[in-house]
This record gives sequence, structure tokens and C-alpha cells, in this order.
Amino acid sequence: MSAVVAQQRRPPVRRQVLERVAAVGFLAPTLVLVVLFCYYPAVRAGYTSLTRWDGFNAPEWVGLQNFVDVFADADFRRSAVNVAIWTAVGVPLATVPSFVVAELIFRLRSERLQYFWRAVFTAPLIIPPVVSVLIWQFLYGPEGPINRVLAGVGLESLTRSWIADPRFALWALIFLGFPWVSAFNVLIFYAGLKAIPSEVLEASALDGAGRWKQFTRLEVPLTFGQWKLLLVLSIIGVTQNLMVPLLLTGGGPGNATLTPVLYMYQGAITYGNYGFGMAVGTILFVVVLALSIVNMRVLRTDR
Repeated sequence: MSAVVAQQRRPPVRRQVLERVAAVGFLAPTLVLVVLFCYYPAVRAGYTSLTRWDGFNAPEWVGLQNFVDVFADADFRRSAVNVAIWTAVGVPLATVPSFVVAELIFRLRSERLQYFWRAVFTAPLIIPPVVSVLIWQFLYGPEGPINRVLAGVGLESLTRSWIADPRFALWALIFLGFPWVSAFNVLIFYAGLKAIPSEVLEASALDGAGRWKQFTRLEVPLTFGQWKLLLVLSIIGVTQNLMVPLLLTGGGPGNATLTPVLYMYQGAITYGNYGFGMAVGTILFVVVLALSIVNMRVLRTDR
């Protein structure tokens, strides 16, 4: 009897087929666009990395020679060291301050205050990134506010042109964006904190857990999904950050701020060697993919 009832409740085979065809039909345009604008350029870049191509004439097959030239270039090795330092320092700066701000907003008892501070910290999203970079160029200038403040408090010996000094230029770019609170990251962390059931926090409070224990034992572990996402996005963002070094220093002074993505840009656009530039891009793709896989394995949410 139950089998008959289940068979009656099951939708007809024709209806199932029509639903699947409709689903595929709706997804097909998006799939075509993703393949055309995401996957095809990646595959094309991998092929181009094995050729010598100036962007106009027919590409000449050279095999792995571009990769040999890349790894043999001292400038590329310098750029790899620069981006490694930038990643080691920049990724924590991109995540930890944002999580602290999200935690402070989450701890406010008033929903109106939470809404107000969310609006305050997300307002910078409307500012074009180029504007922010140009503002920091002014701040770092020889006559900029940073040097004026140092001179005003008697530390004139510390003043310098921060992005023109090889010893400080890379660190000036890394610490650009003080206080390093990303509006996007704040919203992601805040959403993760709001997703924690209130019953869990109330039960822990009844068991005697203070704010610090709730923070370390509940809120941080229960937002591992958000941490994992933002760490991957931060690693990708740092390694592919072209705008900041291109606008502020052009990789100088003396390659002090040269990064692989800027090195790739110069090889392809400035010198017209697209095969060489695509070889650098392929190396970046492999490195970022490996770092993302390691991050996904380390921050597992199913344990």
C-alpha cells in the first residue's frame, strides 16, 4: 500500500524530464559566459605561455623556454620574495582587524547601533580604489601629512619620501590602508557571527563562560567557514594586486616593490612579450591554487 502511495506522489517521468531540461536551459547562458570569459582565457594563457608571441604576429612555439627564462631572471626572484613578504604580513592585516570590528559590532546590544556601525564601516565601498591609492600617495609624499606630523613632534630625523626609499617602499605599500578594515570582510564576518544560534551563546553564558571564552571557544571556531573564504580571497587579492605598485612606484625604486603580477604586466604590455607574461601568470595560478588548497585543508569545518 505504501509503495502505491509513494508512486502516486512521485511526479511523472515526463514532468521530471521537463524540469531538468528547463533547469539546464536557464543555466546554459551563464555556463556559456563563464566558459567564454573565465575558463577559455585561462586555457588560452596556458597555451600562450608555451609560445613566443608579440600580440600581432603568429605565435612561435618555444615549449618551456619562457618558464626557464622566468626562473632565471633575478627580477622575478626579487618579485617573488616581495610578494611572499606582502602575503605574510598583508593577509593577517586584511582579516584580523576586520574580524575585531565585526565582533565589536556584533557585541552591541542595540540593533539600531549595529545597523549604524555597519553603515559606517561599509560606506568606503562607494569610494573608487584608485582614489584611496592616490590619497595615500599624498600621505606618503615628502611634504605629506605623515612627515609633517613627525616633524611636529620632534622626530624630523625620521621623515623621508616613504615610497621613494628602497628600505621602506615595500613596507609603505604593505601598510597602506590603515586601519586595514575592509568593509567586505567586516560584512562577511558579521554575517558569520549573526548565524551563530543565540541559544548556543545563552547556554554557554549559563554554564559560566565569559566573553573571552565565548570569543575563543565559540565565535572564532564557528566562523571558520568565513575565515577560510576570506583567507583564500585575501591571498588571491595580495598576489594579484597590480594597481597599488603600478600607480605608486611602478615596481621601484630599484625593484624594491616589484611583484610578480607587475612583472607579468611589464613583460606583456611594456615589452610586448605576451608568451613570457603568460608564463608568469601561469606560475602565479599554480602557486595561488596550491596555497588555496592548503588553506582549505588546514581550516577544515567538518572536524
